[in-house]
Formats: sequence, structure tokens, C-alpha cells
Amino acid sequence: MEVYIQMIGWHKLAIPSSLRLFVNGEFTLINCGENNQRFLNEHKMHIARIKNICFTKISPETIGGLIGLLLTIDNISDNAISIYGPKPIERIINNFTSSFAKIKNLKITIHEISDNNIFPIILKGNVIITPILLNKKNVITTNHETDTIQNSEQTVLDKRKKMNEVSNTHDNELNNLYKNKNGEIGEKKISKETNSNYLKKRKLNVPEIEHEETYESKTEIVNDNSWNGQIEKYKEDINRDSNKIDNTNNNIMNSTEIEKNCSMKQCIFYLIECPQTIGKFHVEKAQKLNIPPGKYYGMLKSGKIVTINNKIINPEDVCDKNIDGKKSLIIDLSDTEYIDYVIGEIKNKEHFYLNNLEYIFHLSDEKILSNKAYKDYFLKLKNIKNIKCNQSNSSLKICPFISSSSLTNILSKLMPNIFLKYKPDDPIYELSPKTLNNYSDEKFSNSFKNTNNDSNYILNVNFKNEKECKNADNSFMNENRIASFEENTNKNNNKKVINSNENKGEYTSYLSYNTLTKFVLHPFHKINICTDEMLTDLYPSTFNFSKISNFTHENDNLMKPIWDFNKKLNDNATMLPSFYFLGTGCSIPSAFRNVSGIILNIQKDFSIILDFGEGSLYQLYWISKSWIQFTESIKSIKVIFISHAHADHHVGIYYFLYIRKMIFPHLDPPLILIPKTLKNWMNLFNELFLDIEMRIIYNENDLEIKEIISEDNLLTLHLFKVNHIKESYGIKIEGKDIGSIVYSADTRPCDNVKKFAKDCNILIHEATFDDELLVEAINKKHSTIHEAMQISLDVNCKTLILTHFSQRYPKAPILNKSSSAEINEIMNKTIYSFDYMCIPLNLTKDLPACFNILLNLLEKLF
Repeated sequence: MEVYIQMIGWHKLAIPSSLRLFVNGEFTLINCGENNQRFLNEHKMHIARIKNICFTKISPETIGGLIGLLLTIDNISDNAISIYGPKPIERIINNFTSSFAKIKNLKITIHEISDNNIFPIILKGNVIITPILLNKKNVITTNHETDTIQNSEQTVLDKRKKMNEVSNTHDNELNNLYKNKNGEIGEKKISKETNSNYLKKRKLNVPEIEHEETYESKTEIVNDNSWNGQIEKYKEDINRDSNKIDNTNNNIMNSTEIEKNCSMKQCIFYLIECPQTIGKFHVEKAQKLNIPPGKYYGMLKSGKIVTINNKIINPEDVCDKNIDGKKSLIIDLSDTEYIDYVIGEIKNKEHFYLNNLEYIFHLSDEKILSNKAYKDYFLKLKNIKNIKCNQSNSSLKICPFISSSSLTNILSKLMPNIFLKYKPDDPIYELSPKTLNNYSDEKFSNSFKNTNNDSNYILNVNFKNEKECKNADNSFMNENRIASFEENTNKNNNKKVINSNENKGEYTSYLSYNTLTKFVLHPFHKINICTDEMLTDLYPSTFNFSKISNFTHENDNLMKPIWDFNKKLNDNATMLPSFYFLGTGCSIPSAFRNVSGIILNIQKDFSIILDFGEGSLYQLYWISKSWIQFTESIKSIKVIFISHAHADHHVGIYYFLYIRKMIFPHLDPPLILIPKTLKNWMNLFNELFLDIEMRIIYNENDLEIKEIISEDNLLTLHLFKVNHIKESYGIKIEGKDIGSIVYSADTRPCDNVKKFAKDCNILIHEATFDDELLVEAINKKHSTIHEAMQISLDVNCKTLILTHFSQRYPKAPILNKSSSAEINEIMNKTIYSFDYMCIPLNLTKDLPACFNILLNLLEKLF
């Protein structure tokens, strides 16, 4: 049996800190932040084999990817999954699964860990995860009625023996363990269909929301504790006039809010313990004792005493001593106030925590890791490796999404000002709430002065090298970063495995490794840190660049429109307004395309989001030339439009709002236009994680909103219903600098799109399927490429931008050559969107010819 812990997430703006525990073919996730499912899918890491998800705390950083992951698993599997975490994990899951994220097949069991509901998690092979709860009272809770779990390792061994006697199957082991009222570990006899005591089945009591779609769901959400609170009924009338702005103000603290704040401070650290390695059985010793081969050999190997001819034979008579299993500790503190209590707890129970402890995984923020008391204690522990799993205070050193980055690298070589890619630049200040609160918006804004004097240009800070990036503003630099041990990841370095028996002793700094590093715990003789799969490249390349270079040189005449465009763009600089296309795929993220996400940059300080699927914030970070440009992009967002309640169009917006508040705690909230279906979820998210006065307008047909950009610049937003699901809307945006722009969102061809897009400057239309899949497009209420072009022809738009392609077309959509002269004409006005793409509006007439060449190039090369 193999047991290892693999590093998955390491950076708040890429994949927040998370781990994956592998035990005998099954996986347990520790936290599930944004981009988890995309990363696991890209690297073929078997998300259908995830059996458990354990949360260290409840935060957008830990739960941001949960919705997308559960929906994806639900589409490919009907297995069961168990979720463990502190309050209010049950309330959160109940909320989104009862509104917009319907689970059809997957059975979810929620284990909400609290003071009176703590129990060990037993995995295959008798690997035991012990949760230790830290609550607001600054007291570590492990069930104070008994020291059974923590104080004695022998309890664990006895339990394993007893379990092996009862059954060799994992299912029986898991179902038969519970704690009785006295806190003792015992057995309960229940069938797989029946749950009792802490596993109580009950119907969800959640406010009902009307949907066009109906789901025949066989899923049952099982709640494992006696928490009998119901999802609160929101005081606001759900039928309130949606034209009015929905203000949520939580300035007055009542008893419910105080209790909520206490529960949000809770966090859990996990102790993972492997089983013993059975000592070697010596046949020659057994023969000398006249033990007949067969069942007695097996009994002695399993640690049982046997009697032969009235002679008692102990296992140690024929077997070497068992080797105790290794342990790992996972610590993710939500506040510095817990540091003294965690250290005190470990000191008081050193044998339980530190005996055979191999690794400590530190998922906490920099403010925890740099705390003197914390560092002094953990870094002085001998023979224990302290792994730093949160590297959010540095720039990205690797790219987690190899395929999309490789494609962008090719496209950016051909059109560098259109296809943007990341330039390393350390965050200007620590990405943690308390540090950020020390800086007001005015102080932050002062650091941007003279960065770009022309407000008509996109902020484009081009540093010559990373050192110059880091010196952009030394006044905000964190000079006291923890020294980290960086493993040499040079490709020429052939040493990929670090043996655990080397360099034993006291470490003076945290150990830092890249994502996908494996920390092997079992079997004993294979314990090591394996970096064979570890990612090492910031700009990975999976394509043959020499082949591309040869093609472009041999077809110079074909490439001439692109070279001419690049020269024209360089001569005129990158002008505002422009589009950022962050995600151009549909449904679930793929290797080459993330889910929907578009930003319309109108002025330097005024931008609009048009849908924002999970991972869109990372996409924005990846196309930023500097940390300053990234934060300015966030600050410029004044309006957020969510077209409908499908998860691939809105799940990323919540993490965006969280990071936005973190960086700019005093910035006025943007205007948010969302379907009323999302009301309860948005309210809950604001209550738990933002606590700000929201500006929300619920979408409805023919809703018109006017926003003032400047004294002489008025922006008009006009919403209209489209033919997809209930509460699906498109939007028309009109302004002095942009003309008229129409975004269809997800829809079948419909009259409203034609009505509002008549004679528009730019039509952004979905083109999910190619023309051969018309029937599927009709069934799923999407459009084909040909249908989108026909609409463009009917409305006489100047430029058509196609997006929302099916993930079955990974690199480029399939284009069928039309015999219609009119369609061929519109193809010469069409831009095919890609992720990480910037489109200046004043150059949209020149881009279609370039994109036709790019599509032909990709088709020939790949």
C-alpha cells in the first residue's frame, strides 16, 4: 500500500493552498480553492476517485473551487463523497445545491466538525486522519470528555486490530466507527441504507427558488451531525422590485452576527497517521519452533498469539518488531491569536503529535509563518520537515496550466500585443487582510502616480526584468520575507528524489517545493520527497517552436497581414477602450480554454465584467504586465453583469469580490447585475466573507441603467431576455467612446438579440457548436457558428466576435466553408476569441484577416 501527500495549490492568485492525500487508489483533498478541478483535470489526476474533502477553515480561498468540482464529479460519477469542515460548511453547501448548483447523481455526506461532533476519519488501509478543532474561545477542542484519540497511540493500534477482526472491508470500517456519549470509540450496527446517531438524514429546508429547468435528482445530502438550525429566511421580500438597488448593510452587530463571527474564526488542523509496517516473518524461526505452515503463519504475521501443542507462541518469537507508521501534520491558522494555543497543545501532547512525525505542512498566510514565536517553535523541531505550502507573497515561478500557456506562447510570438502573457512581479504588499487594512486607498493610489499619464491608454508597465519589477515601489515591499529553501529545479539537474534519511536534523527555514511534489509516507522503506512530476517552468512549451518558425518563414506572404498589423499596433500603442477575453470555453474548463469571462475596458478607471466563471481572476493575473496593472484592473471594475445562473458564468465573481476587498478594503462596491436566482447565495457570501453594503440590481427584461463615467460621458446599459434558461439575459452597452456593443451570452438565435444588435458596432455572440451539431445546439439552447454568423449578417453589425466554444474544440473552432457569398463575407468581419486575448476596439476592422490566418496556421500545425 502506498500513501503520499501531494502539493496542489500554493498561491492565492493561481490555486490557493491545498493538498491531495493518496491512499491505496483513492484521494482525499485538503481544501478546494479556485482552479482545483481545472488543475486536476489538466494533469489527469482522477477527480472521480476523490472520496473525501477536508477543509482547514471556511474561506473563499479554501472553498472557491468546491462548486465547480462537485458539479464536474456529478457529471461523470454517481459515487459518494464525504465533506469535513468547521461551521458553516453545511449551510454553504445546502445553499448552493438547493439553488443554482443542482447535484443529480453524486451522494454528498456533510460532516460538520464542532465541539461535540469530532471523530477520526478512517481511510482505506487504516490510515487515520484526526481533526483538531480550534474555536473562537482560543481553546483546542478534540472532545474534552476523553483523551482516547489524542493521548494514546495504543488506542489507534487497538482500534485497527479490532477493525481487522470485524471486517477487512473499508466500507464496514467506516460505518462501524463512532463515539458514544462518553467519548469512547465503539461500534454501531447499521445497514448501508440506514443512518443513526450523528448520521441523520433530513430534508433540506431552504427557501425555494423558481427555475425553468427541472431536475430529477436522486441525490441526497446527508448531514452527519445534530445541527438543527435551518437556512435562515431572508427578511427581504424575494419579489421586491428588481429595479431598486438591493442594499445589504451589516453594521449593527446582533447576537446572530456575533455567533457567525465566532464560527468563521474556527479552523481545523489535521493529523494524518499511517498504519504500522509489519515486521518481517522469519520462516526459519517458525520451523525451529515446529510451527506448521498455513494458517498459523498468517495469524502470527497479523500479530496474534497462537497455541500449538499447549505451547504459547508470541508473534515476536518469529517476527521482527513492527515499525510504527509515519505521521504528518497539516496546519492552516486563520489568525495569529491561535499560535500560542497550537504550540501549547503540541507541547502538552508531544508524544501524540511529534512521535514519528515526518512532515508539517504549513498552509497559513505569511503573517502566521513569519510570526517569531511560530517560527522559533516549529523550525527548531528536530528531524521534522516544515513544508511551506503558501507562497502567495511572491510572483508566480511556474505556470499551473501548461497547455493553455503553451498555446498562448505561440500566439504571443505572432501577435505579442494581442495575446498577453504574465511577467513576474512580486505583490507590492503581503496578501493578507490585516496587512492590507493598514493601507488606505489614498496611500495605494499615490504609489500609482506618474505610472501612466495618459488615461486613454491601457496601463502597460513594461519592466525589462524581474529585478526592475520588484523595485517598482520599494516603499510597499515586504522586506522581511521568510528565507526559504528552494530546491534546484534546473532541468539539467538529474537528482529528482530527496531521501528522507539525508540532511536529518534541525532546519533553519521552511522548505519550499513546487506544485505536484510528492511527500511519500508509506511504506516505510520508500519514504522520500519525490519531484519527478513537479512543475518547473513559468513558460512551458509543449509545441514545436522550430516547426512554427519554419512555417512562418516559408509562408511570409501569408503572414504579411499579421506583420503589418503588429507594426501598425506598435506605431499607435495599445489604445483604450479594449476587451480582455479571459475565458472562451463553455461548461467546464479544459486544457486550452477556461470558462466564460470577458472584461470591457472603457477607460483606465472604468471597466465592465461580462460574466466571470471560476478561475477568471487567475486569467486576469496571467495577462497582467505587472502587479500594478493587475490591481488597477481590479480597481477599475465598476459594473459586473452576470447573464444567467449557470455556474460557468458566475462562480468566479465571488472570489474576485473577496480579493478586491482584500486589496482595496475601502473601495466602493461595484454595481452588480445578477439573476434573482443567485440572490440567496450572494447574500450568504456577503454575510460570511465580505460584510459590505452591496449594490445589486436583479436582471429583468428591458431594464435600462445609466452610469456616469465622467461629466460628459454617459454609459447606457440595456438588458434583454434571451432564449437559454429562465432568467437568461443579454446586454447592450452604448457610450461615446465605444459606440454600441451587444453581448448575447448563452442563447439560441432569438429576436431580442436581433432587435438590440441592429447596426451595432460589435456583436459578441456565443458559438458553442459547429454546424454539424445543430440538433444538440437546439436541445441545449445554444447556437452554432453558422447561426451566429447569420445573425451578424441579419443585424448588419460591423464586427462579430465569436466565443463560448464547446470544449470539444480545444485549440480552435471547426469552421465549415460556406457556399454562401454573404456568409463568406461575414467571415471576413469575424474574430474568433482565445483565452488571454486583448482586442483594442479601434483595431477590430484589422483583426479578422489576422484571425483567419491564425486559424489556418493552427489547423495545419496541429
